[in-house]
Amino acid sequence: MTSPNWWPRCCAVREPTVAESLSSVVVGLRSTQLDTTARAGLTRALLDWFGVALGGSGERPAESLALGLVTGGPARLVGRRESADPALAALVNGTAAHTLELDDIYAPGLFHPGAPIIAAALAAADQLNCSGARLERAVVAGVEAGCRVATDLGPTHYRHWHTTGTAGAVGAAVAVADLLELDRLHTAHAIALAATMASGLQQTFRRGAAGKPLHAGHAAQSGVVAAVAAARGITGALDALEGAAGLGPATGVWSSWSTSRSPDTESLLIAQLTVKPYPCCGHTFAPIDAMLALRAAGLRADDVETIEVATYGTALDVAGDPAPDTVAGARFSIGYTVAVALLDGRVTRGGFAEERIADSRRKALTDCVRLSVGTAFDEAFPARRGASVRVVTRDGATLTREAPDRSGSPENPLSDDAVSAKFTDLAGPVLGASRAAELEKTIRGLAGIASVRDLAVTRDG
Repeated sequence: MTSPNWWPRCCAVREPTVAESLSSVVVGLRSTQLDTTARAGLTRALLDWFGVALGGSGERPAESLALGLVTGGPARLVGRRESADPALAALVNGTAAHTLELDDIYAPGLFHPGAPIIAAALAAADQLNCSGARLERAVVAGVEAGCRVATDLGPTHYRHWHTTGTAGAVGAAVAVADLLELDRLHTAHAIALAATMASGLQQTFRRGAAGKPLHAGHAAQSGVVAAVAAARGITGALDALEGAAGLGPATGVWSSWSTSRSPDTESLLIAQLTVKPYPCCGHTFAPIDAMLALRAAGLRADDVETIEVATYGTALDVAGDPAPDTVAGARFSIGYTVAVALLDGRVTRGGFAEERIADSRRKALTDCVRLSVGTAFDEAFPARRGASVRVVTRDGATLTREAPDRSGSPENPLSDDAVSAKFTDLAGPVLGASRAAELEKTIRGLAGIASVRDLAVTRDG
């Protein structure tokens, strides 16, 4: 795409901005062939997104947005019968994908990339009637951009901001820019515009509120708007990420932006995502893993005197609620999830039913949990997410298990069968078993389909 005559020209000699550098990387990916590892990661990411989006499509956040805002359009709402314009479809589908706390994670960036990025890409691809291969290319580019920005923003940003809402907007904009075939300059402006629309406050999920999924939805919507605006000649501040009043400094981050600027694309980040096995905050996973190991070794709830969990500090900040009284709050409580793991021998959506919040036995066990920062786990964060659980029993025995890397992470990945089972569990109740199986087959062969509309993602009727 060529620039209009009035488009501002950059100075002849200066260092490229972060948006310009990142744009060069992602536009350059258009000629890259995916290796086996990256393709496997892409398939997992797509399966996971469609599963969690379908599973969350009938929950209150997505349902409320669909009923309150949608009036029709060319883009489909996953798991529903309605359609919408692309920006609204991205909002609803991105919200749905983040609702069950089951969507993917990029650990170094403290970031859920799939929910906003794939939602935006699918909405634009629906409108453009793109091929499956084009959707795949856009998702790879969007994930690469979003994860790089998330990594550079890092833990300092995450103290107050939800990176899925901020870096997610950038990744979503890049995915849509890819589908629109924007050149480097237009893509850079899409990145800059997304940065100025980015948002998402940590406080939303530190008090049991139900609004956290809207961060992902808003990021997806902002990405669509940013890319379309850039395509039509709307300019952003090309230093919107690193400038003195840009996204980084405005959120307390003075970054070198080395990850976003790096030209290296040897190991694409689509292959480095965590697929979540439990429907709760990822900061609870390592404690859950350790407790499940203790239970498998014979520990039972009636044996417990105290439970001591040591993990990294951010986990305590985000998921340290000792007495959650809402479903959303329970998903962000290490004490709650550890208690459910010991009582049930698993952590599933049933563990977060309303009746479990009020269950006296679960409450008593949660009251036994004590949290602390483990130095080794804190030093390994954010690239690795570990924890140890030490149980003192009523007869005075001490039992300990350590989980240095949480389940689902690249260091401790789910099996292909487990990823497929997760998809079936989420998609089957919405689409029916046969249609869910057909959708999985189509996703696995996405590169070969002529139109994304061959993805049967809506309800019949």
